[in-house]
Amino acid sequence: MKVMLGAIRTLIVDDSSTLRAMLDVVISKHRDFRPPEHAANALQAIETLDVRLFDLVLLDINMPGMNGLQLLDHIVSNDLARVMIVSASSVRGSEIRVDALKRGAIACFDKANCIREADRLVGLIRKIVAGKYEDALCSENIDMAMGRVAEKA
Repeated sequence: MKVMLGAIRTLIVDDSSTLRAMLDVVISKHRDFRPPEHAANALQAIETLDVRLFDLVLLDINMPGMNGLQLLDHIVSNDLARVMIVSASSVRGSEIRVDALKRGAIACFDKANCIREADRLVGLIRKIVAGKYEDALCSENIDMAMGRVAEKA
């Protein structure tokens, strides 16, 4: 995977234009981020990833056509970018969350919290891009060795 220098480049992949706009607002106000690029579905994301490099893909799970887990497999197997799942389907304890992490997602974030916990989301993105995976994983309480998500104590 190629590492980029400079401002953080993100690709938001979600079929909801509302969520893409919300994430855009959260990310764009930070000077260390470039304005995010968007894809409304997996095929648009693949086309974009074929021509541009991104530090992180923010990926929804439930999309028409190719779903987020299938796209995650494509991104990981082709070493295109790191991926954080941003989906209501990936809440703590869900099988989808565990599956996404096993398939190579770096972290998961509940999209319902994108605005309310915007600072935590941005901080998590920064940790991931900085290569501090362990810090990011700990902040999300992920127990990768057991293949499950640990609840907060």
